[in-house]
Amino acid sequence: MKNLTLTFGFLFCMLLSSAGVQAQGAAEKKEMSKSEIAEMKQAQKEEKQRLAKEKKELKAQQAEVKRMQAAEKAEAKRVKNLEKAQKNYDKAVTKRQKAEIKLAQQNLKIEKAIQKGTTNEKVAKMELKQKQLEINVEKANSEISKFERDLERYKSKEN
Repeated sequence: MKNLTLTFGFLFCMLLSSAGVQAQGAAEKKEMSKSEIAEMKQAQKEEKQRLAKEKKELKAQQAEVKRMQAAEKAEAKRVKNLEKAQKNYDKAVTKRQKAEIKLAQQNLKIEKAIQKGTTNEKVAKMELKQKQLEINVEKANSEISKFERDLERYKSKEN
């Protein structure tokens, strides 16, 4: 019976000691889980910061790409407008040259008509046509000036 009591006492002590160890283990586990939770929270916080930084960098890159595309588009438009202005300028110069040629021809006609002794009525009609041709030359000159200004404006945007 004494052996039984000793065995029972021994088992009881073992049970108590294992319960103490388990309680201590549970406390350590609880402590560990608190520290693990803190580490997890810190890791999540760092991950959020990293993602926010990446997002900010991506937005900056997208803004730069957008700015570059807008600059390329503006440059393409400037070149197109410059070419158009050059074409219009060339047309206006050609138009002025043709008008000057017609004016010179009309002046010769008037001189010949006066030398032949053509009536004043016909000479007046010719002079009226001459005035119209002079107006056409002036219109061509004003168009040339306008297109020269356009050319200068588009060329200055290049710099």
